[in-house]
Amino acid sequence: MSIDQPPLVSRGADPGEQRSDPPGLRAERISKAYLGIPALEDVDLEAGRGTIHALAGQNGAGKSTLVKILSGAETPDSGSIAVNGRTVSPGSPLDAQRAGIQTIYQELSLVPSLSVAENILIDGLPRRRVGIDWRETRRRAVDALDRVGLDLDVRAPVGTLSVAEQQGVELAKALHRKADVVLLDEPTSALPPPDVDRLFSLLRRLAADGVTMIYISHRMDELLGLCDDVTVLRDGRRVRSFPIAGSRPEQIVAAMVGGADSGGDEAAVGPADRQRSSSAAASTATRSSTTPDRPLLAAAAGGRPARLSTGATDRVIMTADGLSEGLKFDDVSVELRAGEVLGIVGLVGSGQSEVAGCLAGARRRDAGSVRIDGRPTKLLTPRHAIAEGIGFLPQDRKSQGFIPELSVAANITLASLPMFSRAGARDDRRERRVAAQFADRLGMRISGVGQPMKTLSGGTQQKAILARWMVRSSRILICDEPTRGVDVAAKEDIYELLREFAKDGGAIVLATSEVSEALMCDRVLVMVRGHVVADLSGDEIDPDGRAIIQHFG
Repeated sequence: MSIDQPPLVSRGADPGEQRSDPPGLRAERISKAYLGIPALEDVDLEAGRGTIHALAGQNGAGKSTLVKILSGAETPDSGSIAVNGRTVSPGSPLDAQRAGIQTIYQELSLVPSLSVAENILIDGLPRRRVGIDWRETRRRAVDALDRVGLDLDVRAPVGTLSVAEQQGVELAKALHRKADVVLLDEPTSALPPPDVDRLFSLLRRLAADGVTMIYISHRMDELLGLCDDVTVLRDGRRVRSFPIAGSRPEQIVAAMVGGADSGGDEAAVGPADRQRSSSAAASTATRSSTTPDRPLLAAAAGGRPARLSTGATDRVIMTADGLSEGLKFDDVSVELRAGEVLGIVGLVGSGQSEVAGCLAGARRRDAGSVRIDGRPTKLLTPRHAIAEGIGFLPQDRKSQGFIPELSVAANITLASLPMFSRAGARDDRRERRVAAQFADRLGMRISGVGQPMKTLSGGTQQKAILARWMVRSSRILICDEPTRGVDVAAKEDIYELLREFAKDGGAIVLATSEVSEALMCDRVLVMVRGHVVADLSGDEIDPDGRAIIQHFG
């Protein structure tokens, strides 16, 4: 049964007064597929005028695709968009800007060598009969900065400003372009806490002036402290939309990962949502009952995913003490036993991926020590890690996991080249034979081991990287989001291969933002903002993952 919510009110409005004006932004039934694979399916988003509306979801949920469509960078296959009641169809970023939609990405679009004024008015510097009217340029720039409450020297190069000030300039530029809607993608990712507070003050000021904002962040405290309402996407669909006031962090997180508190049916916000909430809920229920990679939804019915190992031995093979790296993570300690699958879980950006990279020698730590079998080891480079029997499945496999132009065989044997050399010459025949054996063992769907890696699916690429470490006889496997970007069948295959690795005595560190994957581990470290906040045994974690989710807030 769907849950109808009352019409939204902004925090500055009278709670008893319902909004009659059209919403600042309304997107209805937005769908987009790539090569026949849906990225978004019938997604609705409604944000009240002058409100800050959060868009939440795990990586791959569809947030980036939706933002690209709203910003004109992508064209939807179906659906409609309206700004302050006006239907718009942005076919390009310039179209979106003309329609009143401005986008501010993590990577700012400012030109460091140009002045503040030049950046704000970059697409239309006022001119005189001969040349630029610099006095008018500075005046308009000051007016735009006044709207966001900033007092800056408009003649100063933007590159001399702090990141927070540069974001203020981006906002001023958006207002100068007469923005009605501003899309903000992880705007605080590079900001220290004081600058975050200043940015929030700017955003609240804009909201009070009637500007509608869509705010994307993985940080729960930001969503709860700044935003009026939230829409949660999962697997390309909207699963819930509800007011922030009165909500708990675990409700948002559970909706993102599919836990028992996710609300099951969609909680509708807005008339268009209420008309379709029943059919959407039925569709969600159908998918949930037939999709095998929904362990949290299955857990709600009394089940849980199978463990990836049969249990750890008493032999400790890796110990890391007090690992730190700048602002990424601090004072992280890890103890790993033979046959154990250790999960390190956190929302995206919590530091688990960076810790995994450090344990694989792919990142340089600032402090801390590592021991393998009780003896100290440097573990400062991938070469060190390989020598210690450590393999790495990186999150960004395309840039860190394989060489796209090389063949499957060459990538599988990449870490074991001396095994395939005779008198300094490469034994291509043996290389292809061994690669073919592992490709067959791992069920890789390829035309042959001479096929270029770049032509394979994400799941098959991941299997090839895993085969590399099996050829090398690695005994420790560091996995950073190992199933991200792969289909359901490939996920199950990868899980089964990890089970085999652990069964044969190997140890696994599984860094993930998916609670469902953490439930498969023998032990779980929970990370929040670069710190380990909980160390849980598998038996301490309930089937729906609440023991983990409660720490994310």
